[in-house]
Formats: sequence, structure tokens, C-alpha cells
Amino acid sequence: MSVIDAVRDFLGSELRIAQAAELDPELPLVQRGVIDSIELMQIVLFLERRYGISVDETEILPANLRSLSAIERFVASKQGSAPGAGT
Repeated sequence: MSVIDAVRDFLGSELRIAQAAELDPELPLVQRGVIDSIELMQIVLFLERRYGISVDETEILPANLRSLSAIERFVASKQGSAPGAGT
């Protein structure tokens, strides 16, 4: 299961976000009112548990958590395998 699918599943099953499975990967989650700041922190805790990563409070930024796609890139970078990294 991809990070995007796992977060969609979490949003639907745990946070009860309507139509979570249909969310556009580029949709700004907080800006569009899909989630609030408390739910964003729940997503961070979910990512830490699910993927065995540690998210520092300085990393809780729009660039990292703005959308499902941004979350996927962030998790990959924390795991050392950023998609599209040309190294």
C-alpha cells in the first residue's frame, strides 16, 4: 500500500473524513478545510508509527504536509528514498 493510500485510509477510518478515498493527491488538506491542525498532528503520529520515522516539530511545515503527495515525498525522504531523487 502506498503512503497516499495509507493516509487516505487513516483519514477515512480514524478521522472519519468523508470521501477520503477520493481525495486528490495535490489538494491542500488544511487550506481547503479537509483537516484541522489537531488532525494534522494525528497524521504525524500515524506516520511515525506506521513508517518508523521520527518527525521533529521543525519539520511540521506546509512543504512537508500540505497534501497527500507532499506527505508521500516527506515520508520517502525520512526513509532515505525520496521519489525522483537522482542521486
